[in-house]
Amino acid sequence: MAKIFDPLGDLIAEQATVDELVQDFTEDDWNRMASYCTTWKFKDVICHIAFFDNCAAELLNGHGESVNAVADSLSEQDKDNHVLAFRNQPGTDILTWWREQRTIMDEAFMEGGPKSRVPWAAGIPPMSNRSLVSARLMELWAHSVDIYDALGIEPVVKDRITSTLFLSWQGRPNMYNVNGKKFDPQVPMYLELVLPSGALWTRGDPSSPNYIKGTAKDWALVSIRRRNWMDTDLEVVGNPAREYASIVQTYAGPASPAPAPHRQR
Repeated sequence: MAKIFDPLGDLIAEQATVDELVQDFTEDDWNRMASYCTTWKFKDVICHIAFFDNCAAELLNGHGESVNAVADSLSEQDKDNHVLAFRNQPGTDILTWWREQRTIMDEAFMEGGPKSRVPWAAGIPPMSNRSLVSARLMELWAHSVDIYDALGIEPVVKDRITSTLFLSWQGRPNMYNVNGKKFDPQVPMYLELVLPSGALWTRGDPSSPNYIKGTAKDWALVSIRRRNWMDTDLEVVGNPAREYASIVQTYAGPASPAPAPHRQR
């Protein structure tokens, strides 16, 4: 019998949270502008999530060889990553579509289990279901922040934010590479974050002179490039830590600039 596994339970919970945020939107609400992707409306945010949940579901069910190939077969996207096949649909229809696609995806994750592997990016080995769940959870939360910020609401952060924290640490080699920098694993680094529950989430050497300490919420918002670390209460000590905080990025693709800081420190 298929079972929910960690972090799939977290993904399902986050889907429910975001669904509750948007479920009563009017069409005027759906056409409001999001805060980060400057040409995206609220319905573009949910459409983007639904589209790549659709791609993930296709790959999980053995249809396709890479996310780019599947995406190209489903719809063209313009230079601003609008999903053109669905862009003119009402927001309520896009929400219904997201509910359908995430259900198919979640069921496929459960059927495969955490250790099954799924092709994702072309040219790299397939990733585990568990890793893809973490990536889908991170992207959903990141884009929900674009809606929360536009509404002037504090983003909801639960202990399931650990998926984003994990990617902020595990993805360091790639984030240095896309910024034209050399990642040296021998440089000591320590990350100490307080989860919403009060528990600590740590990585690295606690005796390192280079460290980042603070709340999981602050670091997660910096890691998804929605905040500049200088505008948070994070304690960032040592030049390597400052560099890390300046380029951290939890998602694939080219380097994204951090928001301009409102203060210098």
